[in-house]
Amino acid sequence: MKKEKKLIRTVVDERNLARLGVVSIQTRVPSSADRWGHAFTIGDRHVRIEGNAPEGRPRGIDTNVLLGIETLFAAAGCPEHNWLHTNGYELREASFLPDNGNNYRRLRESINRLYAVYFTVASGLSGSNLRHNESMRILDRMQYWDVGETDAIRELVPEANLGLKLADQFAESIRSGFTQALDGRILLGIEQPPARALYRLLEAYRYTDDGRQLGELTVELEDWRLACGISPGYPNKLLRALGEAHDELVEQRYLRDVRVTGTRSEPLLTYVFAGKDDPDPALVRLLRARGVSSQMANKLARETPDRVEEAIKFVEYQKRQPSGVKREAAVIVDYLTHPGKYLWEQPEVIKPADDDIRVERSRQRVLAEEDAAAREAERAAEELLAAPPEVQWRSVQASLKVMLKMPGHLTTREWERLEQLCLRGERSAVRLRRELAAASASMSLQSYIEELRSDLR
Repeated sequence: MKKEKKLIRTVVDERNLARLGVVSIQTRVPSSADRWGHAFTIGDRHVRIEGNAPEGRPRGIDTNVLLGIETLFAAAGCPEHNWLHTNGYELREASFLPDNGNNYRRLRESINRLYAVYFTVASGLSGSNLRHNESMRILDRMQYWDVGETDAIRELVPEANLGLKLADQFAESIRSGFTQALDGRILLGIEQPPARALYRLLEAYRYTDDGRQLGELTVELEDWRLACGISPGYPNKLLRALGEAHDELVEQRYLRDVRVTGTRSEPLLTYVFAGKDDPDPALVRLLRARGVSSQMANKLARETPDRVEEAIKFVEYQKRQPSGVKREAAVIVDYLTHPGKYLWEQPEVIKPADDDIRVERSRQRVLAEEDAAAREAERAAEELLAAPPEVQWRSVQASLKVMLKMPGHLTTREWERLEQLCLRGERSAVRLRRELAAASASMSLQSYIEELRSDLR
């Protein structure tokens, strides 16, 4: 009996929307990219997409805004009419954007791009000539108030009503739970939109359709460029365009490593995802910069984290001796794997090389800027902590929704109870957000939320 072919189609959920690369991870795209059509293969998925974006291709912070829309729509209970009724202030908060007029202008531009873009997708499995074609949008309608003398500078009115009607398929996917469970700690820790967009894209491809989580993902650079929505360029230029986002995701301990293999003309990228017991990425990078292999650098950073900097100092000291150092990486590995072999007293002062002086000055400047920013943030936080309860609640409501309205966290009734307590001043909304952030950083968020739920019953 002839085996019946099973039709393959793409479920238009938020994860597949991320896989399609409709939103470019670049912050700027040329006007020539307003219409595009390309095909790419990632893993066993072959996709062909044709897009038209009269207001410009979605890009940069549009990833933030998409996440904000999804979060607020889910927090509102996924209404059947598919309308999200909010305001610019709440959407900005849920989109991880600072509170300033420039970002209300960027929000206006972003929702216009997301509303205007439409695209047709043909999808199937590699090796098959069977494809499913579907045209779709992200938003069907929108209503908002803006202000400004010219179109170029008009911005959303923060407290005015903002209405966004999600396209049927997109709304239904959120309602059915077909969304990405993105880590709020990572989202809050990432500073630049391209890194947040790359994180969303990687999470979309990290999971198979049967729910398995991949430890590694290998992609051809050209296919990955198309999935990321990056403008054409030579391989080295493309790798540089991805470099800063890679660094941020390693800093956030989402990625352990990014390996480049293949040929010069057809490079391969392998993303190695981090695990709970992974070593400090800063120590790994320090060892890799000295020529230690990736596998050995991870092993040594995990097993001897307190001696890595000591080994680097030893090599620097030896390099200034008459005998010098022929194989720097080999000496570092030997030093760390045979702790009793090298007996030396660290000189009180080792004259740094010119490069070291420049690096140290740069590091001190960065630390000074970070300290100043931290003091300013602390001052603003203290002022907000002393503000009336309704001001506190309005300021942190959206970010609390991000952390508390995920599946398995607070129910709608518990959320309403929490809102009442905060507005009456029986709980401090600002202090609650601090405690949630601290619990997330210490990997105890779930237990904290369970205690909070007990208090709200």
